[in-house]
Amino acid sequence: MILNRIEPGTICTSRKTGESGKVNKIFFYPTKYEVEFSDGRIEHHSSKDLEFEGIEQKTVSLKLPEIPQNGVGESWSSWYPFKSESYIEHHFSTSKEIIWEILTSLDMYNVWFHGIQRALPEVDTNRYVHKYSFSKLELKPGAYFKIRPMTIAPWFRCRVMTYEKEKEFGFTFKTTPLSTEYIQFSIDETDHGVWVKCKRTSEGLFSILDQINWQEKSKSFQRLDQIVPKVNFQTTDDNDSTGDSSELQFGGFASRQDYIDYAVNMGMQGNMDFVDSIPEKPIRGMAKAGIVKAKRTGELPPCPEKVEVGASATKSVGGLGSLSKDEMVAYLTNKGLDGDMDAVNDCADKVIRGKVKAMIVKINRGSVERPPMPDIDSEPIPDSESTDNSETDDQKMERLIAKGIEGDMDEINALDNKILRGKIKAAIIKAKRAAK
Repeated sequence: MILNRIEPGTICTSRKTGESGKVNKIFFYPTKYEVEFSDGRIEHHSSKDLEFEGIEQKTVSLKLPEIPQNGVGESWSSWYPFKSESYIEHHFSTSKEIIWEILTSLDMYNVWFHGIQRALPEVDTNRYVHKYSFSKLELKPGAYFKIRPMTIAPWFRCRVMTYEKEKEFGFTFKTTPLSTEYIQFSIDETDHGVWVKCKRTSEGLFSILDQINWQEKSKSFQRLDQIVPKVNFQTTDDNDSTGDSSELQFGGFASRQDYIDYAVNMGMQGNMDFVDSIPEKPIRGMAKAGIVKAKRTGELPPCPEKVEVGASATKSVGGLGSLSKDEMVAYLTNKGLDGDMDAVNDCADKVIRGKVKAMIVKINRGSVERPPMPDIDSEPIPDSESTDNSETDDQKMERLIAKGIEGDMDEINALDNKILRGKIKAAIIKAKRAAK
């Protein structure tokens, strides 16, 4: 019953004193009750001050969503004499494997972490190219790397202090010679993604310097969220049509990384229209971050080939193209139970991958039996062996040069013959210069 529609004369009790009385009148905006008590005293009370006979008043409580708006969680910063502390947390709709890979990719920090212009590893090797390659740096407690801040200051040395895979990652950090911070990331998995928390602490006379630019520092995770690949954690109906999910999701490429690498190559060639037309915001963000990184480092990822529709499964897993979805689930489940989880994680179809992981958990619990291993047909003959070889190299060069001048580089980039591909690209550049 609505409390401002009760009948006059209704018996009520004061929650504060326990006295009983009856309602004489009701006033609105805000709702007030004129209550006459047994001694003839008349008082005015609100609904929260009274209990009405025969009416149940449910306790009102604020129910906060499990995931905050835009994933932004708690954020604060404080300083008291000779000690600085700050804390931010953010919820990412992704897996802990993905967020861990990004948090430990120190070469990408200049894209999202405030204050870093560039990061380089410290590798003890005689080869110059290996000295500055993060792929040669073994991330473990005690490993060193250096950063250059977004100021005129020189390079500063940082040291990895905490490394617990997919749980915690921490390192020392400094942007001035006067103060050293300790930065620690921690990951907590949820049903809808992961919470990532960042705590920064420093001590000393100049620790107050670490409070500078706090507003920008507190938005680091929000910038990171723009480039982190998203994962859909909603349950998908088994009868949904997902036959071409990988082609639709990755723009016709075998994997998300191939899609990103191809977009980076297009952007470096000046074709930003291709990058801006990518419908998936996370992939578009990763591509733009890759372009920024390529411009700064001068390293361009290899340009991948576009997978033909219906051929992605064959190219990615060899002779598994003849298997049905149920047979594919059974095959990958057996591979995962035998210890080959790479085969499961490399599956491009998210639905099949999710079913496989769920079945592995059920089998390990003993709730279902292990499915039989399906028979696999022999691997299909690669397309390169079945192509028409009647076209000579000169004819192919002439045809592809014409296509390249018009802007169609897909077939050229897909050539296996590196020498022929190089000659064609050189001829295209020469023709374009002559046209100017």
